[in-house]
Amino acid sequence: MKFLFLLMLSVTQVMAHERSVKTKADKLAFGQFTEQKSHRWPFPLLSIGHNMQSYQDYSGSPYWHDGLDIRAVQDQPIYAAAGGKVVNIQNYVRGNHLYWEVAILDEDGFVWKYHHVSEETITQEIRNSYSSGLKIAEGALIGNVVQWPISSFGEVYHHLHLLVVAEDGRYINPFLMMDPLSDTQAPTISKIGLAKNHKPIDGTQVTGDHALFLEASDLVLHKKFILPPHKISYRLDNGDEKLVWMFVNLPSGKNDVDYIEDFYMKGTCGDYNCRKFYFNLNFSIQNPRGVFNLPVGGHQIEVLVEDAAGNKASKSFQWKVL
Repeated sequence: MKFLFLLMLSVTQVMAHERSVKTKADKLAFGQFTEQKSHRWPFPLLSIGHNMQSYQDYSGSPYWHDGLDIRAVQDQPIYAAAGGKVVNIQNYVRGNHLYWEVAILDEDGFVWKYHHVSEETITQEIRNSYSSGLKIAEGALIGNVVQWPISSFGEVYHHLHLLVVAEDGRYINPFLMMDPLSDTQAPTISKIGLAKNHKPIDGTQVTGDHALFLEASDLVLHKKFILPPHKISYRLDNGDEKLVWMFVNLPSGKNDVDYIEDFYMKGTCGDYNCRKFYFNLNFSIQNPRGVFNLPVGGHQIEVLVEDAAGNKASKSFQWKVL
């Protein structure tokens, strides 16, 4: 019984720490993202487990995922997607062997952060670069993916957490830095509906100020690991298209919690066993939990979603303001 308790405690601690942590390497980034890049993937991936906009809540304090979980086979070797100077080797959750970072500053000023590297496999070439400042080449062996102790949706979750940091420490969507994947599956819109007090409600009639929610998801090379779409926009009452958000960056570059509980509505979940996303279609940085103040009568919205590969889907919803 004591062993079981300690095992459960250990798993809880791991889940609570599964997040992006700012390290000293972030301050070195000066690259500006202007167009799609084309770097090779660090290894032949199994699938994408999470993207940068994934909602994470393992301990009651939601946060953005910030990067890509690139799912791997056990002990998968990791190769540098971009060459440059090794600017950090760090156990960023001190004392936990799952959380080692190798960070590389490329010639364009982007810092590539490789998380969940097995510390004992980090190569001497990488260590020498860190101590000497000498550059390593694209494709250099970094080390192996650490063996992950937790399963998700019936599969062991060995993965590399890849982050790309640009100027001012803002994370950039790693999809925009990599070779396109053979992803031809469009996102799915499950439901559009009314919301009150930042929570989805049933029905197609409403009084007074209200918001709208979107339930949508995406898959990349997998059938279970659902992801939030890359881009969400809408046309209200046949008007112009209005962008809710497109994830080149997160809404804030300050930390990994800003706007997370504004962009996602109540009822959203994201952990090893539950993934369901309710997006706030009224979100904006200027008014994160804004509402519609529409005239009495019927209204229609067409919602459009798109993934990082350009696959698109749309769905309409009609309601009446009493």
